Amino acid sequence: MTRLSIATLGVLFAVVASPVFAGALTEQQVEGVQTTIKGMGCTVEDTDIEAKGDGYKADDVECKDGNYDMNLDKDFKVTGKEKED
Repeated sequence: MTRLSIATLGVLFAVVASPVFAGALTEQQVEGVQTTIKGMGCTVEDTDIEAKGDGYKADDVECKDGNYDMNLDKDFKVTGKEKED
């Protein structure tokens, strides 16, 4: 196999294995994120929830004190919260 072919296969594998192509979240995963977000008194659209690594990312979470991007672990615990400008 040529070097170009090996490099092409490596890029193809990286794209296929990325979370974007991993498929949609299950209803249970979305509900888990929603339960945590609602428990904080906030809201988020289902379409703003995505898989990220071993957990989840929720963009444009609306809370009383502003909008946030939040990271949650696989057990739906918030591991990061960044206020949007």
